[in-house]
Amino acid sequence: MANFSTGQIARHLYDMLAARGPVRYLDDADRPVGLTADLYVGHFWAFADICSMNDFETRIAVYPVADPDRSRRTLRALAQELGLPSPDPYLPPLSFDHERTMSLADVVLVTGNSFTLSTFPDRWHSKIRLINYSVDAEVFSRPVDVERTNDLVFVATHCGMAKGFVDVLKTWSGIPKGQSTLHVVGRLEAPFDDMMQQHNTGSTVYEGWVDSDTEDYLKILKACRFAYMPTWSEGQMGTLLEAVHAGCIPITTRNAGLDDRVLEHCVIVEPRDILGQRAAIADALSWSEAQYEERRHLLLEATAAHQTWASFEMTVQAALEGATHKTVAVI
Repeated sequence: MANFSTGQIARHLYDMLAARGPVRYLDDADRPVGLTADLYVGHFWAFADICSMNDFETRIAVYPVADPDRSRRTLRALAQELGLPSPDPYLPPLSFDHERTMSLADVVLVTGNSFTLSTFPDRWHSKIRLINYSVDAEVFSRPVDVERTNDLVFVATHCGMAKGFVDVLKTWSGIPKGQSTLHVVGRLEAPFDDMMQQHNTGSTVYEGWVDSDTEDYLKILKACRFAYMPTWSEGQMGTLLEAVHAGCIPITTRNAGLDDRVLEHCVIVEPRDILGQRAAIADALSWSEAQYEERRHLLLEATAAHQTWASFEMTVQAALEGATHKTVAVI
């Protein structure tokens, strides 16, 4: 999981905590009993269970997602409306108790922006600290031998409902053939594979699953001007950050969770607004090279200022200091 956003967040949290004192790392399947520690920092899925079986003076939950109860309700309703499979396999386990987790936590770290915060009930906002994370920027900004064209890329671990893939297919089916090409990267399973074939007018290319550490992955991103990811439910979309550092300008929703100051330089669309998304794409495709370069410069400038591992560590450090002055930690 090291290449995934959750794995990178865990690694950076561990390094920060290790600088404060001894740390014991708990894997996803670990359920220790009888631990005593000054501080527990844990992923939200197992947070309540581990807190109930151990004695921690300060408890910090990490939510790399928007409010999971709201996401479940929203995505289930959409799945029923659209005749799509249940989104539950990609959501927290049904046994997860969001209310109990939020109640037990002294502080909650949430990856995302002001929209992400708004998905949580107001009564929890005083506990929540919004954090931004990043990617290995040097990996995705390095030069490769490819020519950038007026194409778009959709890239996700899973090309599914939560990532707005239904919007992508419906929107792109109305983009005139020959105007641009959409490149789709990620795992594609039923029924979304059949949907892509039905909506493909000849200008959609499925690139398959491509490892993000490879030059092939970077070549796909750097061959496109825009990253089209109209996500419906997210915390903060790591693949979108990879695309940004590769030089793509996002056409996305506020649900994608990027810092509000970074989103100012993206093309913002609304989920499920197919006509609005088509219009936004048509406008972006009409940009001159100078317009594209100016927007890309401002986007990368904002990203370098607000969406870095340094800003992540600064915000987390402030949250830790506000919650406890202890030096022994468990994660």
